[in-house]
Amino acid sequence: MLKIEDLRERLNTNVDAKRNSRFEVAFRSLGYQDEYCRYHYEQYHKEYKLFLSAMAGELDGKEIQNPQCYRVAFEANCFSFFRALHSLIESIPYLLNLLIEINDDAESRHVNWGCIINSHASSTFSDGVAKIKALRASDSYQELEHIANVSKHRRIVRIDSGIFSENKSAQFCSEDFDKQFRSYQLGELMETIYDDLHPKALDIIKSFVL
Repeated sequence: MLKIEDLRERLNTNVDAKRNSRFEVAFRSLGYQDEYCRYHYEQYHKEYKLFLSAMAGELDGKEIQNPQCYRVAFEANCFSFFRALHSLIESIPYLLNLLIEINDDAESRHVNWGCIINSHASSTFSDGVAKIKALRASDSYQELEHIANVSKHRRIVRIDSGIFSENKSAQFCSEDFDKQFRSYQLGELMETIYDDLHPKALDIIKSFVL
């Protein structure tokens, strides 16, 4: 397990208190974002089941009977999951910069993956940089980035509830995206992308520590 003590040992001994404080906050934020992902994943499945039951008229005893309420809930948790995971992944360059001090301005908008790759880290931490490049080239990263960017900055991608499909599985409408995905089923996408990127992200951080 990655611990903050392991990372703190890599910090410049002359680092100021403010930078040290932000480093600790950034590290703990990874855990919070991970918890958000798990929460939204569980809530997505819970609300989707309630939606199917509401559509079938099987919600006896529930105060809310309107299927649309549950549809809004499961869609909102779906998008929140992907945005939380995207935030987790994209916050790593910020953490790495606090760790190895590439840019003196920790809050600079130029602190990103390119900042790490094009710095002295490319030679000092060649293994970590290679892992960053592999992560960014992966299908999971590119799909996650596309989902997050489209849903945050362009439009809410339409979701087919799957109510009339044979396997009762909600999925994104593929025509709303500008790239081909391996799957458009929401549950499968969440699991595949998370299971692929989460361990790779932690491995990248470790590569700049060990």
